[in-house]
Amino acid sequence: MKKTVVKQASLKSLAGTALQDWESEMSWEAIRALQMLGSPETLAMAQRFATSKNRHKRALAMYIASQLRRERYPKRWHSGSHEYAMEETQALLLAGLNDPIANVVLAAISGVGHRPHPSALQALLAFATHADANIRFQVAFALADYHEDASVEALLALAADPDDDTRDWATFALGTMHEADTAEIRERLWHNLGDSNESVSGEALAGLASRKDERVIAVLLERLDEDCMVFELDAAEMMASPLLLAPLNAIRNAVSRDEDGDSYWHNRLDAAIAACGGGEK
Repeated sequence: MKKTVVKQASLKSLAGTALQDWESEMSWEAIRALQMLGSPETLAMAQRFATSKNRHKRALAMYIASQLRRERYPKRWHSGSHEYAMEETQALLLAGLNDPIANVVLAAISGVGHRPHPSALQALLAFATHADANIRFQVAFALADYHEDASVEALLALAADPDDDTRDWATFALGTMHEADTAEIRERLWHNLGDSNESVSGEALAGLASRKDERVIAVLLERLDEDCMVFELDAAEMMASPLLLAPLNAIRNAVSRDEDGDSYWHNRLDAAIAACGGGEK
């Protein structure tokens, strides 16, 4: 089934495709299509599936509820979409957190990350130490939008998780999504700065730079070269220190801005140079 066919299919057909080869590429495509068909009929189907004896139907209900949206205006106007039935879908997701099947819980946790609700926090905290790394990852994703002290404590632990993806997202949540600035947060970010996973290290760098931690300047003086990532450039822009201008200019002089270059990377380089007091080349 081609993508255009998926988009034009009926609710029943899309649900059948989503369930037929569960979590295949085609299944996920059908789920994404269902999420964009916010209507009383789609909501009713999700509510019906949420109480099914079939675990995949219950999980499908959670995925639909997590991002159910509706076209804001007729498609020809290209005006995007808006969240649909927020209260009703949050109720489905909160109930799904108590499901006995891990895959259903996983989908529900993902959902309360997209559609946060205060009542979900205690369940998320309980799942933060779950044996399944996929569940811990979804908890880290969800807690990015929960700013209570308990959420920060859980993220501090998840930022030390043995799973790379979980540790990466928790570090991003602590460093960028949360504005709290404590000694414990800075200590964890500083520790993760030395992580063997470059994304974890980069997120830690961004988090420290956003808090204007002066230790970042010395790190950037070591890391800023023509092979550096956007993490370093963004951190340099946030620190806005004249001490970083020389290595930034050296990068600009060494790297040609050709047609095959990464224009976003070059734009971030220009922004960092400007923030640190440099002018245009």
